[in-house]
Amino acid sequence: MNTYLKATLLGLALFLATILVIESSGTLWANAENAPPSTNLPIPTGPEFKLGAHLYQRDCASCHGAAGDGLGALADTNDLLKPRNFRVEPFRFVSTKSGIPTRSDLIKTIQGGIPAAGMPPTLECSSSEVEALADYVWALYQMGVGKEKFAGEPIAIPSSLDNGSAILGKELFLTHCSACHGKDGTAQNAAEFPDFLGRLSKPRDLSDGSFHGGNTDEDLYFRIRCGLPGTVMPGFSEEQLTDSQVCDLIAFIRELSRN
Repeated sequence: MNTYLKATLLGLALFLATILVIESSGTLWANAENAPPSTNLPIPTGPEFKLGAHLYQRDCASCHGAAGDGLGALADTNDLLKPRNFRVEPFRFVSTKSGIPTRSDLIKTIQGGIPAAGMPPTLECSSSEVEALADYVWALYQMGVGKEKFAGEPIAIPSSLDNGSAILGKELFLTHCSACHGKDGTAQNAAEFPDFLGRLSKPRDLSDGSFHGGNTDEDLYFRIRCGLPGTVMPGFSEEQLTDSQVCDLIAFIRELSRN
């Protein structure tokens, strides 16, 4: 066999070997991507969760954990707000008296993210993908402490929230909010308080105009009415604050951020 033929056969063999390696690598990557997450906790299964499970493992598990227990590989990288443990913790941003989120509450949080706490919005997800993610997160909660819990109807929002008086709101703020958030809303000298799992954190600085649960007047209304479940911040009932007074509080909080 001459040298040219040997070289040709060797080149062909190397080419075929390269193709096999590429195909094998592609199969390994595909198997890894489709493999069930490594966890001892039960996770939602079934065709109805296929899309949500894929998106969750791709976009959420690194912080919230493969099974939603809040123990993802990046869970300790943000001291400001730890990832939610969907198996045992209450959801923070709700619109109901029960303190349990509606499907719309979950969708809103997933869509908008919590940028100030390191959770990005789902800019690359379609509406149906966000819905699938919300349903998967709800299923994780149901497999934990949320079994047979239901949200109920959202609290009704007043027809107008922008008619409040910042002057009246200041007096309400000093009475109901300043003990934690400080008289100027900065919470600069505030003590740290434990959350549902005993993790310490300070009350929000309300003067920077950025709020974890959303920045609209409706968002602020729900935070005042519903509180933040899992934290020491309570919700204020209509017996404690009328809708007009809540509007006054919102006006003052807006004034804080403008100053």
